[in-house]
Formats: sequence, C-alpha cells, structure tokens
Amino acid sequence: MSSGDASIGQVCDSRPILVSGVYRSGTTFMAALLGAHPSLRAASSTVKFIRFCLLRYGDMAQADNRRRLVEETARRVAVRWELDLDVAAVLRAADAHPEPSYALLYDLLMRELLCKGEDGSVRWVEKLAVQWSGIPAFLDMFPNGRVVHILRDPRDVTTSYKLMTFEPGNTYLDAAFNCRGAMEAMHDLDPAYRERVMVVRAEELAQRPEPLIAELQAFLDLTPDPAMFDPAKLHAEGEDWASNTSHGVNYDRWPDGRSRWPEHLSRAELLLIELVTQPWLSRYGYTASVSDPSAEEWAAAFALIDDDFLRGRLHHWLQTGQGAEGYRSDPYTHEMKIVFPERYAVNAEQE
Repeated sequence: MSSGDASIGQVCDSRPILVSGVYRSGTTFMAALLGAHPSLRAASSTVKFIRFCLLRYGDMAQADNRRRLVEETARRVAVRWELDLDVAAVLRAADAHPEPSYALLYDLLMRELLCKGEDGSVRWVEKLAVQWSGIPAFLDMFPNGRVVHILRDPRDVTTSYKLMTFEPGNTYLDAAFNCRGAMEAMHDLDPAYRERVMVVRAEELAQRPEPLIAELQAFLDLTPDPAMFDPAKLHAEGEDWASNTSHGVNYDRWPDGRSRWPEHLSRAELLLIELVTQPWLSRYGYTASVSDPSAEEWAAAFALIDDDFLRGRLHHWLQTGQGAEGYRSDPYTHEMKIVFPERYAVNAEQE
C-alpha cells in the first residue's frame, strides 16, 4: 500500500481518529474511552477499512466497484457484530460526489455507521490493531485526522496473549516481535506525520488518568468532559472493552495497570521477550528483569522458538534488526471465510 497513492483521495472536512497498537495492549479500552466523549462516536474492530477495503476494490470512480465495497462491508459488520449499515444511503452520497475515492467511502461508511443523524461536529473513531503501517495512508486520506497509538509493556502484552489466543503452541511469543515493530514504527514515522500522532503508554493511562486524558483531549481538540473518567460511560460499537480481558472477570472500574507478567512468564520467556524488544523496551521506560543469564537459560529461551512460524520471525529479526506487524493467522482470510463461506467453499472445490 502506498500512502502517497493519489487514488486513495482526501477528505479535508472530516476529523476522524484512528486508534492503533498491538493486540492485547489497550486499544479496545482506548476506543471505548474516546467513545465516552459526547463529540465522538467510536467503533472497535468493525469496518477495519485499511485492512479490508483500501485499494482492494479497484478504482472508486467506477460505480460497480463502490457498490461491491459497500455491500461487502455491510455484510461483514452485520455478520460479525450485528450492526446495520444503510448501503443505499452510502452509495447515494458517493454517487453524488464529483470525485469518489477510498477516503470518501471510508468517511461515508463510518459516518453512516456511527454518526447517522448527527451534525458535522460529531467525529468518528475507528480502532484497528496491528495495522500501524497504514497510519500514513490514514493521515493522507484525512489531513485533519489524528492517530492515537497505544504501547504497553511487551511482557504484559505477551502474558495477555498467552492467556487469550486461539493460535497454537508458543505463538503467543510473537507478541515480542509485534511489540518491537509497533515501537519501531513510532520512531521511524515520517516527521511530516508525527505532530498528528500521539503515543500513549497503557500503564500511564491506567495509573495517572487525569493528566493523560487532559493531554489526550488537548491533542484531539476536545472540550474537557468528565464522561471520559467514568467506566460506565466508556463505549465503542463492536468489541466490548469490559469483557475483552484475559483475567476472567469483566472490568467494572478503571484498569489498575498492574504488571501481571511476573505471575505468568518463566525466566526463559522473559529472557527471549526482553532480548527481542531491546533497546525499545528501555527507551519506552520499561526495565529489563533478567540479568546474567546462564548458558542453560539461553538454551531454554531459544528452545521456545519451536516451529517454522516463530523461527521465521526470529530469522527476520536477526537479518534486519526489525520487528513484525501481523498475526500468525491472516485476519483478512479468517474473517472473510466467516462472512463469505460460499466463496471459499467454491475455491476449495476448485482446488
């Protein structure tokens, strides 16, 4: 995806917000937090336009392409989240525009889904995890848009993923490579975009919410509002932040931000995670826990890389010094198989 691709278009009179970060890092909570503000309407992992739509449907100047994009998006959000999207309304607005584009369709879809009947002062928020490479495209599409990127201690991300994933074996350790990728992405972001991206550490949001939410409201040009401090008012369409936890009990109060990795990760796991994520672990204020590992501990750490997928991650990191961005199971294919089983059944028969 080229962020400079003219075919994606621009919508200059919209001021949306993209929530970015690694899975299990607090992105769902951040979307719900923003959704509590009376000027914002939020969605968490619903449309996922950058992953599922952007540049996948050909030229948006062609009406058939626009219709296919909107109809398939409507079916996805209906099947996955039981959300209604007025296809005809979106297409009428797109057809009436002199220069239909991906940016226009993105804005129309989100406004129809979240802001229907609202005036233009109400802004939409979309949370999309593990897609930080799309941040430049988002900011190109919306010159007045903003991005909030969440970082969390990679050891706690790994712990949460370990306790809450359907992926096989030791795949949860891929969190280390993704956390490194998410941290690198903020460092490597083109300076032209940096002033429109705010990086938030999940622990700071949990432990000192007042100053950080004040900073967040200022960054997003929001009027201060106490609703953002009330857990009962936090809301985003799609995922429910209160139940999206690996600790077995729904949240009914503000998260405490306590590190849980000491209870769940072995010394070998910690050694591997801290090795992969340095120097970014320290640069973002997290203190390494393992010192003076023995030869046996090094062997135990690398023995955790026990399949081709993880070995590929490790090999890429050793060759390039870079982290990763992505899941073991392709989220696009995974969701499309759920929503369009007939399409994949035909493909399977042909194979």
